[in-house]
Amino acid sequence: WNDMNEPSVFNGPEVSMPKDAKNLEGVEHREWHNLYGMYQQRATAEGQVMRSGEGTAAHRPFVLSRSFYAGSQRWGAMWTGDNAAEWSHLEIAS
Repeated sequence: WNDMNEPSVFNGPEVSMPKDAKNLEGVEHREWHNLYGMYQQRATAEGQVMRSGEGTAAHRPFVLSRSFYAGSQRWGAMWTGDNAAEWSHLEIAS
């Protein structure tokens, strides 16, 4: 289970990097924020396969991740976090 596998900032107006933060190449953080989680999920899944060997039950390991990006489902399942079916949570998500 990969939890808290994305860059987080707990003392700002948001719980992530500022939307206008840029990397050294000038690309905004929001463009690559979830790639960090996807690569961690991929490394976890591939590491489990390497550790267990081909053809075993872990050939397709169960990896649960809180952070994901398009294509992440290739390496495991996604958990949407500590959300509740409340309007206030929907407002935060948009």
